[in-house]
Amino acid sequence: MRRAAVLFAILGLVACDKQGSTPPEPGVLAAHDPPPEDSAADAPDASEGATAAEPSADGGAVESVDGGTTSAPSEPTPADPPPQDAGAAASPGEAAPPKPAALPKALHGKVVASCGKDEGVGQKLKSFALKTVDGKAVSHRSWKGRVLLVNFWGTWCKPCLKELPEFEQLHRRYKKHGLTLVAIATDEDPEPVKEYVDSRKISAKVVIGAEDYAGQYGAEKFPFSFVVDPKGVIKASYRGYRPECIGKLEADVRRELEARAAP
Repeated sequence: MRRAAVLFAILGLVACDKQGSTPPEPGVLAAHDPPPEDSAADAPDASEGATAAEPSADGGAVESVDGGTTSAPSEPTPADPPPQDAGAAASPGEAAPPKPAALPKALHGKVVASCGKDEGVGQKLKSFALKTVDGKAVSHRSWKGRVLLVNFWGTWCKPCLKELPEFEQLHRRYKKHGLTLVAIATDEDPEPVKEYVDSRKISAKVVIGAEDYAGQYGAEKFPFSFVVDPKGVIKASYRGYRPECIGKLEADVRRELEARAAP
């Protein structure tokens, strides 16, 4: 009788399972259900961390592989622009190169228009190869590109010794603007020339031994001087010492310096 009751109970349980019963609670497996497929292969490895989400096309949040969401990474900071090439042209707003400094005020206000028109104007300065008082070789090409005040003189010539300091004053005033004073002495002996130059603190380019060279110009009076442009052309000629002409000579020098600085 007891055995029959137990058997009946077992058969009843089997019958209820085949006909359906209340489903098990979520996450709980019935003893007779087969185990689910192993999902370990699909799950991310905990040791590697969560898989990073790919940003969406519009830069918004995207769904991660585990069903959550993550924010799209911020826009990368643009790289610094490459440095401008040193040889590139200046930008429109960049400052233009400085202009040449303006000439200082003229030392002499009186200008005699008839001065500076003696023989030689328009000719090329004749070539020469001479030496300085220190024995250095110089030539007519030594000061190429400069405006020259070429003065022929000698220690034996008293008017020359009066005129050269006046030219030296002009030289000091305009040398940084492109003027070079070339004092060409006819002396063969450098000692008296050097003594005079040192005593008067002459900064001109002084050369000696130029008697033959001076003779090529056929000058009857000493001193005589030329204002020569950067191309070697005589633009003004002064024969003899004429103190009243110093203002015109300065004006001639200034004219050539301004032409030299013009673009």
